[in-house]
Amino acid sequence: MPNDPAAAMTPRILVVDDERQIFAAIRLRLGRDYDLCHRADAASALACLRSERFDLCLVDVHMPGKDGLTFIAEAQQADPHLGFVVISAFDTAENLRRAIPLQVYAFIGKPLPDKLGFEAKVPEWIERTRRCRRDQGLARRADTLADDLASARMAQEIEFVASESARDALQQTANLLTTIHAHLASATTVLGGRSRGDPVLSGLMRNLEQAKRTADAAMIVSAGFFDSAYGNRDTSPALVGSGVRHALEIARRISRADEDEKATDCAGLDEHTAARGLSGIEFLLLMVCALAVALRRARPRSTVGLKAEPLARLEHVARENATGPFAWLNRKHLLSSQPGLQISITADAPAMSRADFEAWLQGELPSLQGVPAHGLVVGIQKSRGLLGLATAPQAASFRLVIALPV
Repeated sequence: MPNDPAAAMTPRILVVDDERQIFAAIRLRLGRDYDLCHRADAASALACLRSERFDLCLVDVHMPGKDGLTFIAEAQQADPHLGFVVISAFDTAENLRRAIPLQVYAFIGKPLPDKLGFEAKVPEWIERTRRCRRDQGLARRADTLADDLASARMAQEIEFVASESARDALQQTANLLTTIHAHLASATTVLGGRSRGDPVLSGLMRNLEQAKRTADAAMIVSAGFFDSAYGNRDTSPALVGSGVRHALEIARRISRADEDEKATDCAGLDEHTAARGLSGIEFLLLMVCALAVALRRARPRSTVGLKAEPLARLEHVARENATGPFAWLNRKHLLSSQPGLQISITADAPAMSRADFEAWLQGELPSLQGVPAHGLVVGIQKSRGLLGLATAPQAASFRLVIALPV
């Protein structure tokens, strides 16, 4: 499954046409797989493009006020990478000539053609726009990409060596504790009968018993680590309750929440629920990203809320939030019928726009530098879960929804 966040976002299509029946037909044919937005005139469509980002624009030629080709020329100033498909009943030579210098992928006649002539081509058109955006992003980051990759690899190697060394040391300690415990048990058995009536041996016996109890406790602690969510980086379970608490501790440090007196309130966490498809460390990385962005954006002296709720089927989370202005990541690859867990994170902060959301997921949003989204994206895609964000301008406040299989 690809790690490119933009490729996993539900595509958005802007339809600019003054004939509402045409939009109704497009919505009937494309509404299930794409987020559609309709504008009936060029002026309102231009205003929409200046505040939101789309993957494709379907445009009528003949509209009141300003024709479609003039709109495309102006729209390219607002979004130079957006691709356009012209839908018109008047496919004239003059229109074709005017379209040559524009970024027009195709001319589609009215009424709309069959599935092979329309629906089957939409993914290709969307991919052309997204490829153009990716190429532009890579070109912009060309100077820093090699340094970023080298730094990431170095940090990964350091973390791997350090964590594996710690695990090895703990394993050796656990083995030594087992030996110590055996010697203490043998010593207490031998001295047990001889210590009666001898105050010196009785004191020594009490010390040995205390040492044995301490060794017992240390063995339980070390054994607990290897049974925990972090005992093995690849196979340890992603325990939701402990994972969220540990992620919250890290996220608070990353976002400097204590400096601004930001509080947190968690509800519905189950110590025994485990997310499927992820190790404990992968779940920790996912939740650190999600909580850190909420804490960073939250207003000072406000509370970030987290609520966990069971889902009979993962697909229910998208259905329950279908009426809201949500941007979705990984909807296409969701394990729809799998039982799951919904984790909702809310903050007293303005809602993010879809464009800012995509930019953050790709590490290109300046206001969230230091709050990487990579662990969140990888975790969602690997587990075949779902990530949703309530987006501005329709949404008023920050709300992030995570659905994971259990």
